[in-house]
Amino acid sequence: MDKFQNTSYNLKRMNDTKRNVNVEEMEKKCICPSCPTYVSCASVNNEYIYCFKGGSLCINDKKKCICPSCPTYASSDLTKQFYCTNGSEAEMRKN
Repeated sequence: MDKFQNTSYNLKRMNDTKRNVNVEEMEKKCICPSCPTYVSCASVNNEYIYCFKGGSLCINDKKKCICPSCPTYASSDLTKQFYCTNGSEAEMRKN
């Protein structure tokens, strides 16, 4: 099991309160709002950590992906890009 799988597994096993605290910590480290692809609609809807939560309801156009420079990307052994338009790491690994 790699770091991403381990993190996902642990998040699923947590109670809602603990999971929410962990997700909030991940969101604090999230660099999505500084990405050229990020749009104001995503900001208004508080969209973050697409790598775990899945794609955006707002973002349609791929401009440039900065996911590999995100602390969550490195600490979770993520391997994909453009999570905002392509879906979460888990979703993309299934394909």
